[in-house]
Amino acid sequence: MTVALHRMDYREQATEYVAPSVGLSHVSLELGHLYMEDLQAREGESRLADYFVSVYPWVKAIESMGRWGTTSPRISTCFLIDDYFSRLDEPGVIIKKVVDAAAKSGLSIDYIARESSCAEFGDTRLAQLVFDQIVPEPLRGANGGRPTVKDSGWLSNGRRSPNTAAAPAMAAEPWQSPEQTAANRHSVFMDVEIRDDELWSCSFLASVWQLLRLGLLRPEEKQLTKPVRVDGDYPSDWSDLPPVIKLTDTKNSFCAYRSFSILPTRFMEIEMAARTVLHQVRVDPLIMEDLETRAAPESIELPPTILDRIDYAFINDWTPASGR
Repeated sequence: MTVALHRMDYREQATEYVAPSVGLSHVSLELGHLYMEDLQAREGESRLADYFVSVYPWVKAIESMGRWGTTSPRISTCFLIDDYFSRLDEPGVIIKKVVDAAAKSGLSIDYIARESSCAEFGDTRLAQLVFDQIVPEPLRGANGGRPTVKDSGWLSNGRRSPNTAAAPAMAAEPWQSPEQTAANRHSVFMDVEIRDDELWSCSFLASVWQLLRLGLLRPEEKQLTKPVRVDGDYPSDWSDLPPVIKLTDTKNSFCAYRSFSILPTRFMEIEMAARTVLHQVRVDPLIMEDLETRAAPESIELPPTILDRIDYAFINDWTPASGR
């Protein structure tokens, strides 16, 4: 009888669980993600201004798309700063440089995020959370000879070429090509490094960044989804800065139903790798249900798959700083 009561309590508690709520814009518009050498180059300010000149037409195109569902468009802008792989000048210097350069081109940045917060912030380890939600696609003919993503730190979108190097010469099988799981006539095979012994990869953090912006991650640390307003009183160390900061008085939320990223073309491979990861991440079904429920009264029909909620514009008329 005691066991039965325990099970009943468990069920009651489970049915009471609801996904934590976040504010939602219609679109999270990323105005850029630049590396240290772009932000700290000698001619950095003028080069940043040139970058935002290239971004400006795309921003205006998104803003002119009209109504979203039955309500006026809610579009928030954001910018991601790499403080994970690079050593940067103090936050006040870098943030002012970016915001001023955007303003010269007629653009406003509502939110700035630290890339390191996609890895971890305080006790919240977003990257590990997403890593634990990876469910690799089942592979036809897999024999278990390849280490899992948990052991190897690599994730592919199909079947890798068999490793025949260690086989005896007389017994070696002919070489076999890799094969994409859902190939359209011909395979486009990708093998993505998720992490090494020390760091998460840029591609993997890009996938975390997209999930965060899409409201698909609901950590207990509210500063990750409900950014605090910071008015120029920045700490001297990046680690003392909130993970995402709000820079304007916009009422449009950081998270959104859809995301749109405007990036230099050098990020194309990274984003393709991020999409390979996102295709194999299992999102909490309660969060997916919450988004659909909230979109319905606005007459917004959300695509059922994560990847179809993400759009990009890759610009190639701007030259990054040398050094990477």
